Amino acid sequence: MLVTRMWLLAGAIWWTPAALAQTTLGALLDAGAKPLPAAQFKEEVVQRTLVGPTSTGGSMEVIYAMSGTIQGRGTSDTHRSAVWGSAPVSGDWTPTKRAGSARPCACPAGRAGSIVVLPSRCQYWFKLDDKYFFADSDTDRSAKVLSRTIKQ
Repeated sequence: MLVTRMWLLAGAIWWTPAALAQTTLGALLDAGAKPLPAAQFKEEVVQRTLVGPTSTGGSMEVIYAMSGTIQGRGTSDTHRSAVWGSAPVSGDWTPTKRAGSARPCACPAGRAGSIVVLPSRCQYWFKLDDKYFFADSDTDRSAKVLSRTIKQ
């Protein structure tokens, strides 16, 4: 009986959704993620609220608007407190096509007093199951990825 439970536990751990543990582009691609084409990005992501972690351990909630702006709120791991709370996040994005993938470029709008600053860089978007991921590279397998989910 104990051996059976151990095998069931091992099986449950083994078959845990792969998207939960993806921290590098290589691991994400190995789990079956596909590049998100620009048209699919606009259809599935734009005008929807996305939530997920920041690279510093905080959290972010943003919307990529059809107008080309990014608006939302975020927290920084180093500034979490009752005094600071969350801060506005703003920026601009433009889709660019490269090999059929969506590559929204986020550029800070420079809002004074913002704790969460969007770095000026282009990001490659990927999809695995119902979760979205982005990385600064589509070829460097060691590139870090961050996840985003659509808020329900």
